[in-house]
Amino acid sequence: MTILEEIRESFASMTSYGAMRINSLADEYMAFVVRIPGGYGVAIPVDAGVEVAEKFNSCKFRTGLLSIEGNPSNYLMLISAFEEYRYEFASLCAELIAPGENGKDRAALLACPLDWWKKWRELVGNDIKDRTIYSVIAEMCVLENRLISDPSAEWTALRMGSHDIECATESCEVKSTCKRYGAEINVAGQHQLVHKKPLFLYFVRMEQSIEGVSVNEMKNRLISAGYDPGKLERELQQQGFERGASIRDKKYKILEKRKYVVDESFPYITRESFKNNQLPAGITHIVYTIDLDAVSYTMW
Repeated sequence: MTILEEIRESFASMTSYGAMRINSLADEYMAFVVRIPGGYGVAIPVDAGVEVAEKFNSCKFRTGLLSIEGNPSNYLMLISAFEEYRYEFASLCAELIAPGENGKDRAALLACPLDWWKKWRELVGNDIKDRTIYSVIAEMCVLENRLISDPSAEWTALRMGSHDIECATESCEVKSTCKRYGAEINVAGQHQLVHKKPLFLYFVRMEQSIEGVSVNEMKNRLISAGYDPGKLERELQQQGFERGASIRDKKYKILEKRKYVVDESFPYITRESFKNNQLPAGITHIVYTIDLDAVSYTMW
């Protein structure tokens, strides 16, 4: 029986959580078919220090702790949740675990798992959008700036009703761009710039550069500044940037940093902008663009 045939047979027979050793592989190239919460796939033992957390479309390529044959260990896994594609997915799994001639493919995989992922990502696509990572870095830079003067500063970008950063006496909204010229921003709704505390809008212009900073570097800087590491990691994971994801090492350089006071002279739309303080009948949501070049600002 070939590796591919054994994987397909195991996929069909495994109906509960667990692991089955792939017997067509020699001991030195050990691998398992696994079914875990969130999907099914294959797993290869790797060193404890290896961390991978990548995706391409419906597949997850990641490391994690599994207890197989009574031994908890770190495994590199390729997992899918789509049962209807078991037959096709098995081919990709076989490509991952096949040792190759004299074990060359397995050695290359263990030396750099991301090389394997990058090759297949080009073929089947990746659902993480690089364009969002610079906005996360911009928010982390503003958070670092606010922590210097206010240790209560908290990253709240994903909380409903909150601005990107909340401090004891002020709120902060962060907008960023990688465009070289212009300073137009989109405001998502009539509530985004509404505030009870003084509100400041930070605008950050960036470009991808090896001389810049990455999410992981900003994480370390924020922890050094006293920010709770657990809270920081949870925020990153909620935004889709899991620990071990290579995109967290992508670097952006800051070209320009502006700070705006969102007061009565700042152009923004609220319910109070309309007759009787109500949106016109039939309109439930507003998205609009502000040209920040038309508004006074300070540098920070």
